[in-house]
Amino acid sequence: MKLKIQKVLLAFTVIFLVFASNGFAQKSIELKYNLNVGDSYSFVSNTEQDITFDAMGTTTTLEQVMVFDMSTIVNKIEGDDISEVYVFDRIKMDQKIFGMEMKYDSDDSSTFEGMGAQIAEQMNKIIGAQIEVVKDNRGNVLDIDLSKFNDNSDLANSLSSGNTHAVYPDRKIKVGESWETDVNPLKGSEMKVHVVYTLIKVSRKHAELSVKGNVTANEIEGEEIVLNGNTAGTMKVDRKTGMLISSTIDLDMSLELDQGGTKIPATIMGTTITTVSKVK
Repeated sequence: MKLKIQKVLLAFTVIFLVFASNGFAQKSIELKYNLNVGDSYSFVSNTEQDITFDAMGTTTTLEQVMVFDMSTIVNKIEGDDISEVYVFDRIKMDQKIFGMEMKYDSDDSSTFEGMGAQIAEQMNKIIGAQIEVVKDNRGNVLDIDLSKFNDNSDLANSLSSGNTHAVYPDRKIKVGESWETDVNPLKGSEMKVHVVYTLIKVSRKHAELSVKGNVTANEIEGEEIVLNGNTAGTMKVDRKTGMLISSTIDLDMSLELDQGGTKIPATIMGTTITTVSKVK
């Protein structure tokens, strides 16, 4: 009898999961940012990438691992516009090239010397600096205030590139439906990112998105560059708040740098994994 009951319960559970999954798949949902002043989140992004250069017939690969710890707090909401303050709390970097290794950790002063000194000079300026980002409740970035961020606008503007948050459509969507958006992550550049989102799964609390992007540029901060790349991955977001929970994004990019009239082709292949948790 006990075994029979277990079989019935198992069958019921399977049927329930199938119908529940189908029900969520057919249901239209609306995704947007529902945040309150004082909401605070912690972001951890881990990037592993290989940058391969081809100069004067020699191919060289830079292996790079970077970890960025950021915190953010909602400081103002006016209508549909949400203002958040981002702070880089910690940066770790490990680079290998020509058989040499360069390490940097903003929490470890011993890495500020030797081969890590040049990296430390730039990165130490970033730690603790505030960046104010204003976006609407669909995730479209309206403004970025870098007045307190010194000279690292390229890193700061990456907050609008789509790796730390999703952009949602102004309509309800079903599983399988897609929407597109264009973002310009770098001020003072012609870099463009075209992103296609697809809703691939819905549960009671979460939604999962597939993300495919195309990146192009021919000038960044006055420097001539030919850049083409693709991104692909997935995002898991909170249905109630719209906030990112986790994402995995792959990058495959080719570029050509102009160094004193010499063209240097390069490729970048990497993966960025981001996790987000609510602090308060």
